Amino acid sequence: MAYISDSTDFSTVNASVNTAIATPLPQGAVNFYYPTMVANTWYRYYDVNSANVYEAADNLIVGGGVGEQNGIIQRLSNLIVGSVYNINFEYNTIVFGDTNVLIFSGTTLKSSQVLSGSTNQTVQFTASSTEDTIVLDCKNNALLTATSITITTPPPTIPYLTGFTVKPASISGLGEVTFTDGTNAVTPNQLQCEAYGYTYNKASGTCSTFRYNTNLNRAVANENNKTFGSNNSTQTGTSNTLVMGDSNTVRGFSRNGSIIGNNNVIDNGVNNANVSGTLAEATATNSKVLGGNAGTDTLGERQAIQLLYGTQTTDGTVVDSYLNNTSGSYFVVPENTAIMFEADILALRVGGTGAGSVGDYKSWIETGVVINKSGTLTVDSSTISHSSSGSTGGWDAESTVSGTNYIISVEGAADKTIEWVSNIRFTQLKAGVTL
Repeated sequence: MAYISDSTDFSTVNASVNTAIATPLPQGAVNFYYPTMVANTWYRYYDVNSANVYEAADNLIVGGGVGEQNGIIQRLSNLIVGSVYNINFEYNTIVFGDTNVLIFSGTTLKSSQVLSGSTNQTVQFTASSTEDTIVLDCKNNALLTATSITITTPPPTIPYLTGFTVKPASISGLGEVTFTDGTNAVTPNQLQCEAYGYTYNKASGTCSTFRYNTNLNRAVANENNKTFGSNNSTQTGTSNTLVMGDSNTVRGFSRNGSIIGNNNVIDNGVNNANVSGTLAEATATNSKVLGGNAGTDTLGERQAIQLLYGTQTTDGTVVDSYLNNTSGSYFVVPENTAIMFEADILALRVGGTGAGSVGDYKSWIETGVVINKSGTLTVDSSTISHSSSGSTGGWDAESTVSGTNYIISVEGAADKTIEWVSNIRFTQLKAGVTL
């Protein structure tokens, strides 16, 4: 779905409001037009020396001479708070100079990206409100000639299941699921289809997420979803999900979830999530999330999260413990966010020939804070060995980080097969400012 009107021929641009604004641009233009802008309508601005933005031969022309600046602005509509959107620009001529696309929420700048290239470019933004504002700004002899500008929801990203080299990529309007091997489109076999929770039709050799029904709302991808309340959305690929409340969103390819409350979100590909409260955001499969926010807060600003990590060790090597015991899977700490955590960690010997015996165990309680400052993650924690039984020398566990991933690293002992489980409780606070 495209959100910008006249995205192909820009037919209303030449008749749109055009204002000379001498204050620093483009902030001055946003301050001038907001909040009186009509949604999905173009508004233009320029400094005192600049040429106008205009449409010619179905192209949008934005640019000016040396030392000049102008741009075009539009308030979007029907955005979902916290959702990620693609802005795709198709160019007629090479984009050069200081050409930028900016996203504002109200009069606050949320993101800014430089445009370049000769054919097309896609940039992304995360909606901070249902009506964020997009600004295209050119200065210092820059030029943008666009043939189309569209804003769409990007396809969801689903992790590979352990042992599988393919995963779901898209769902047709008839409910048929196409898989990918990371490069090519793949028609899944029965084992692959059913492993991801879909239905395999042996007669047709197809994998489906729902039975096609011409009366089925296309926003609801599976007829087993149940919603109670107003303005709730279950996006394509959602199945077996219960939503009770108002203005909640379950993003694509999510299964077996539940939401009770308002303005909550279950993210793309997140399964078995239990979400409640206000403005809670579930980003991890098999998690419980409680949002304690006012209606004016941002998505996931204040929330409590509970999830499980697990792994197995057979020697004394330090290894990662994984979210849901799924190799390579971790909880990702959002940018400019601090999280206090408490982890109950239990190790239980189940085999091996080393000293001691099956049934030996050791437990820890670890507390601390992990914080993401502008993309850089650090952790500060303390660990108490809570209890143990048997031969547990060398067994250890602690919280670590890698990139934006929160990790629990564990260490067993030679010739001992040890299963590990960690019950982790997060208390999250998104700062809303750059840390």
